[in-house]
Amino acid sequence: MALRLPPAADVAALLVKRDGVDPAVAERAARAAQSHVGIARRLARDPEARERRLETVRFPLGLRGVTAAVLMAEKLVKIATEEANSSNDERDAAEKAALLATLGAPESGTLPPAMRGQVKQLEDDQKRRAKRSVTDSLDRTLTDLLSFYRDVLIIQMGNAVELVNVELRSELVEFARHSSAETTLARMDAINKARKRITTSNVAPLLTIESMAASLI
Repeated sequence: MALRLPPAADVAALLVKRDGVDPAVAERAARAAQSHVGIARRLARDPEARERRLETVRFPLGLRGVTAAVLMAEKLVKIATEEANSSNDERDAAEKAALLATLGAPESGTLPPAMRGQVKQLEDDQKRRAKRSVTDSLDRTLTDLLSFYRDVLIIQMGNAVELVNVELRSELVEFARHSSAETTLARMDAINKARKRITTSNVAPLLTIESMAASLI
């Protein structure tokens, strides 16, 4: 049986019922997350995460020339790194506190050598996970960027499909007027190729995003 994403309305209802999120915020988060429950929950609970996402989605509106593309690439990598660090810091601290409690570590003073070894192992594991989480976060950031062009394509094709970034409708309509569906599809393909390179190859993220951004001009 094939799995499917739940409707955004169902995700929003879950956020309201389970997490006590304001209905308007829950609806916006569910739509922005494209029905991914975990991402929707983070967007609903973290205003800064919502602002970082909106900044990402608005980038194409100011993309004029190579300089703007380079600056956009740098900012996208920065946004992804900040997003990853924000979600990692709280989890890492909780994991370390739980380990120390399990080991019966003293509340102050130097840890015994055996305990220090286990704590270092945890910290090393967290560093490796953090590196991977930046890659995952960058992929999500590019997915947010992709949603801009998805909405543009829907407008250009005249489809009666709900926009992901409905709050940018007027800007999307204006953007769509100055390009074609073929151009939009080419831009979406460039983003998807960048996502694939970042998640499957050992490439420098910034160089990959700079190349992608240049193709969006």
